[in-house]
Amino acid sequence: MDTARLYIRLYPWYPTSPTVNKILIHGATVIKNCLFPIGQLSDEAAKARNKHFRKYSEHFARKFSREACNLDILNRLLLTSDPLLSGMRSTRVKRSSFLKETVGMLLSAEPSGLTSSATDDPFLDEEMSFDEESDEDCLSESEMSPVEDLSSD
Repeated sequence: MDTARLYIRLYPWYPTSPTVNKILIHGATVIKNCLFPIGQLSDEAAKARNKHFRKYSEHFARKFSREACNLDILNRLLLTSDPLLSGMRSTRVKRSSFLKETVGMLLSAEPSGLTSSATDDPFLDEEMSFDEESDEDCLSESEMSPVEDLSSD
């Protein structure tokens, strides 16, 4: 309240806007009752929602007026941030894991200095077995063409 009185005393010639009035009158109460210190609040959430804003603007908003466009975007942002509606979303079903051939190729690409078997990896299923015959489709070193040096251009 003291700041509001000081502002009015120093700037009597300038009409106080509603925003400044709210900050001066209610700002101390908000800061006093805030759960987080002011320095803890950041704009990271706004930056993270920017990609949603662009997507909603491009795909879900009416384009004939700015007001209608902004209203559609705001409504979509409010819908997607509602905790009740977010809790009603179905949980994502985990899709199938990597194919056996893919895991086999990844394991065969380990550096030669490391010795590890598939059973040592806690992320792999113990029932998985890998066939070495999956390398038949790969080119041998003699069949590979050398990479041309393009740095001389």
